[in-house]
Amino acid sequence: MVWALMAKFLTSKPPLVQALVVGLSSGLFVATAAEANERNPKVSSMAVLVLVAGVVLGGLFYAGLAVQRRNGWTLDKDAPGWLYALYASVWVLGLAAALYALFSDGGFKVAALAIVPLVLLAPPAFHGIRLALHRDPS
Repeated sequence: MVWALMAKFLTSKPPLVQALVVGLSSGLFVATAAEANERNPKVSSMAVLVLVAGVVLGGLFYAGLAVQRRNGWTLDKDAPGWLYALYASVWVLGLAAALYALFSDGGFKVAALAIVPLVLLAPPAFHGIRLALHRDPS
């Protein structure tokens, strides 16, 4: 119940806010995976990776929300299933990137980039996973 309420909190935000969260989180996950084998990654290369991946992935996410909104979805309605599936996918791939960095040469120093986005995206991701595993008895 608590996870569903926390998931509803993020998915009830305007599309631009959701796109910024997903874009920035995805950018941090991409940078984590790309720099996993660097013991001392350069801040400038990490910033470029975060910004480029964040703008591209956040823009695509925003475009998907805009199409969904044109098809009748509003913030007061329950979020569509693909939205929770996307949150779950981003979260699982981010977890994989963090684990890859943790057990590579980058270690905790690089894996730490993914901690905050993983915590932020966990509620809608867990809710999406729960919805995907829920089977209707009929």
